[in-house]
Amino acid sequence: MLYHLTDIPVSETVRYALGAQLPTEIPAFFLKKAQSAADKLLSVCSPSYCYRIFPSESLEEIMIGKDIKAHLQGSSRLILFAATLGSLADTLIRRSQVTDMEQALWLDAAASAAIEQLCDRVQEQLSLELHCGLTDRFSCGYGDFPLELQPQIISALDAGKAIGLSCSSSGMLIPVKSVTAVMGILPQGESSKNQAVPPCSLCFLKGNCQLRRKGVFCGK
Repeated sequence: MLYHLTDIPVSETVRYALGAQLPTEIPAFFLKKAQSAADKLLSVCSPSYCYRIFPSESLEEIMIGKDIKAHLQGSSRLILFAATLGSLADTLIRRSQVTDMEQALWLDAAASAAIEQLCDRVQEQLSLELHCGLTDRFSCGYGDFPLELQPQIISALDAGKAIGLSCSSSGMLIPVKSVTAVMGILPQGESSKNQAVPPCSLCFLKGNCQLRRKGVFCGK
């Protein structure tokens, strides 16, 4: 279903663009660049998402790896989730890469901030609608949760039909600015005991991350 995204956080856009610790007060020059990129992106993107709720035992075949099992511990039901900014966001970034690489960098950063914002807001919305707590999102490629499972998740969601999402043979999502994830539905009144796990420890890029070399990280 479509989601009306009205804003993109400029401070997050700057963080994605610069890949460095932000000063307490971000220079106006960077904020202006980030806002311009955000405005351009919002004018073309078509944010959408889909999800399905499953009994946890029905997804045992694709919940592979000790990390995902530990993350979902205590959840009797799971949410498979997918979100995308749509193909026009990718097109805008690619065209800018030909004509203006600096603008392409800012657009890419704005798109990264936008898809994260979309996922956060939908997750909050689902928690309210279901009247329950949810674990954090856990995506293919985190820890030992195989990237090769992307096709199964997309198929289980019928995400190609629902939001135009597919993936390459290597597991890269198409459109690129998209996310698939699993969330656990927690018993009413409970909060997840598995939220304190540092996201960097689960990332498949943890041994070769450009952000970590600069002393920062992409997660929250």
